[in-house]
Amino acid sequence: MNGFILTFDNLIYKLYYIKINILFKREKKKVVMKIKNNISYIIAEIGINHEGNFNLAKKSIKSASLSGANAVKLQLFNPKTLAQKKSAKTNDQKKRTAKKETLFQMLKRMTLSLNQLKKLKKYAKSLSLDFICSVFDEESFYLSKKIGLDAYKIASSDLTDLKLINQIKKINKPIILSTGMGSYKEIKNAVKILKGKKVYLLHCVSLYPCPVNLINLQRIKSLSKKFKLPTGYSDHSLGVNACLMAIMMGSKIIEKHFTLNKTWIGADHELSADPEDMKIICSFSKNYKKLCGKGAIEPSNKEKKMRRFFRKSLFAKKSIQIGEKITVEKIEARRPGIYFKSENLQKIINKKIKQNILKDQPFTKKHI
Repeated sequence: MNGFILTFDNLIYKLYYIKINILFKREKKKVVMKIKNNISYIIAEIGINHEGNFNLAKKSIKSASLSGANAVKLQLFNPKTLAQKKSAKTNDQKKRTAKKETLFQMLKRMTLSLNQLKKLKKYAKSLSLDFICSVFDEESFYLSKKIGLDAYKIASSDLTDLKLINQIKKINKPIILSTGMGSYKEIKNAVKILKGKKVYLLHCVSLYPCPVNLINLQRIKSLSKKFKLPTGYSDHSLGVNACLMAIMMGSKIIEKHFTLNKTWIGADHELSADPEDMKIICSFSKNYKKLCGKGAIEPSNKEKKMRRFFRKSLFAKKSIQIGEKITVEKIEARRPGIYFKSENLQKIINKKIKQNILKDQPFTKKHI
């Protein structure tokens, strides 16, 4: 009998334990890249703006969260695949980076360890941020699987790296495909490989920074129409205007480089959003549709209540005796609009006044 009671108690305990675990797992499970119909999903691309400094990367993630971003994005790469030891920097990179440092040396300095990346991902998730990375090569792809990314970014530079695209395709995660420098044929080939996957196309111009006259935001609509995929915008221009305009054009995703200080020396700081910029972008995204309204001509009930304060009533400009005709010269419109309203002017002109009215008194029904 005692054995039965123990077994029964154990059974109850196990069932309770299983139930608690199920509930805990349900609570912990979160939908990644939750994109709402009327709000753009904002990615703060820290990229390499952490300068290879783990603490700076962590501070940047915290700041992105406080600014209202939905996700942070870093870049995973083996320096050997992005630059040879004697590879030249672009003219823009030469202006914004240390002169003595080669491109290869710069990229090598900016790499983070697997352990650091795992910690950054965990920290981002604790702040309810999705953790995304651009994956630039095969080695980084295998590294990304150990990190456990929420989504994958295929950079514009890898739009034609079909081997890499085929590898990323195997992962059951959302894929963001940037289209900078891409022809229609190149984009079509990449999209074809990714058929059946959850893909987002980003319009991008691979100039750093991108001049205003070359931003070409209308391409967002062209990509959406041609490929029937949700589209967005990856911005490399100065300031936030292009991002705000892209939101107005219906971009599902806005990706903007993010830094704590735009004046710092480095490859991407100048063309990045700082925390204040990012707050503007995120706030605009959340409120844009509210700003648009429904187009009703009639004012809202709340606005109508302001008429009593800002509209005008009819007042006597001079004293008028009983029997006198009310003429325009004897009337003046003044605030507030709680008496005989100024819009009723024609209804009282040339009428005889029924009760004396003193100068500066408002007209009421007893006078008409």
